Amino acid sequence: MRGMRLPIIMLLFLMLSVSACKPEERAIQTDIPSILATETLTIVPTNTPTRTSPPNLTSTPTFTVAAPTLMDSATPKPLLKLCSPLAEQTLAEMAEIITDPYNPPPSGKDDRHHGTDFAYYRRKDRTTIAGEIVQAILPGKVAAVLNDRLPYGNMVLIETGQDDLSPELITALGLAPGEALYHLYAHFGQPPRVILGQQVACGEPLGEVGATGYNIVNPHLHLETRLGPAGADFSAGMAYYSTAASGIERTNYELWRTSGIFRHFDPMTLINLYLQSEIEK
Repeated sequence: MRGMRLPIIMLLFLMLSVSACKPEERAIQTDIPSILATETLTIVPTNTPTRTSPPNLTSTPTFTVAAPTLMDSATPKPLLKLCSPLAEQTLAEMAEIITDPYNPPPSGKDDRHHGTDFAYYRRKDRTTIAGEIVQAILPGKVAAVLNDRLPYGNMVLIETGQDDLSPELITALGLAPGEALYHLYAHFGQPPRVILGQQVACGEPLGEVGATGYNIVNPHLHLETRLGPAGADFSAGMAYYSTAASGIERTNYELWRTSGIFRHFDPMTLINLYLQSEIEK
């Protein structure tokens, strides 16, 4: 019996050693997952602010908003401003009172119709167009004034430089560098209200509708639009169809009408471009 005590004591010692070690191993095993869980929880919130703090990416929405602004600036805006040539008619109404439309002749010819005529009977509160105020469709400088000279009768010619036109209109009309837009108003009943060289504003009164000029039966406004060299000098006037016309008047008339230097186009093109740009705003 005494010989067996030693192994039993040793066996008990070993059992106590093993039982003492097991709790430490469980503690280590449970600690590891708790550390991982803690790290996982701390990683998630740490990453979240990292992604949301750069919403000083307000720069991104800013660029997105700015893009339409750039696109809007490219929207066609043919004119800074266009006024009706008749004080009592809107631009949209001008198409309703065309009595003789633009009918261009072959190059170098003086026949047919270089402009557009506007007239009416019993419209709105008026019984005739005679006496209605004619006004400038654009700002510019008075380049010619005629007092009862054939064929235009009482007439005003205005030059509008490119500084008073939008880039879109310059492109649409095909204005070359050094050219200007000219607009002519003819057949006033009385001498024009403006003088040569005067600066006029859009909508400024120029005269009154009448029937002066060559072979004019009914009162109407004759309107011409042309493109030509800026600063043209028509101060000596222009006239034709009469032996009373001077040499310089005839030369100026041919320069304006048949030389091809001043290229005519339908005045309604100008009006329609403006009306379309208003619709697109």
